[in-house]
Amino acid sequence: SLQWVIWETMRIHSTSSMGLPREIPAGSGPVVICGDTFKAGDVLSVPSYTIHRSKEIWGADAEQFVPERWSPERLSARQKAAFIPFSYGSRACVGRNVAEMELLVICATVFRLFEFEMHQDGPMETREGFLRKPLALQVGMRRRRV
Repeated sequence: SLQWVIWETMRIHSTSSMGLPREIPAGSGPVVICGDTFKAGDVLSVPSYTIHRSKEIWGADAEQFVPERWSPERLSARQKAAFIPFSYGSRACVGRNVAEMELLVICATVFRLFEFEMHQDGPMETREGFLRKPLALQVGMRRRRV
């Protein structure tokens, strides 16, 4: 399904690989996560790149592009909870539903109208930072004959 391809693409190529930083508010008690204690003023983030490529969560093929992992028969509750391209919780992206709908409509339209051809050997190179950015990717496209 096209939706599986989109989700798998977002898992492998998350926009914000470092996660969004969150400061523990003043007046809060300490927060304990996996045995580590954090206090008010500490800044934490959940690195989606690491979570989306965890072999413990996604299996031995976590580095591979496998859209079929999103089929209801294969997707575990843990994997579903670990998929966080729009962040998580009360501060998650409010536009997630609109963004996912736009991705589905745009991808379906573009791939119906155009053919694509890679003009590059090897994987796409990226620069990591607050946002994960592609450095270059050579792709040819032509209008499909209807």
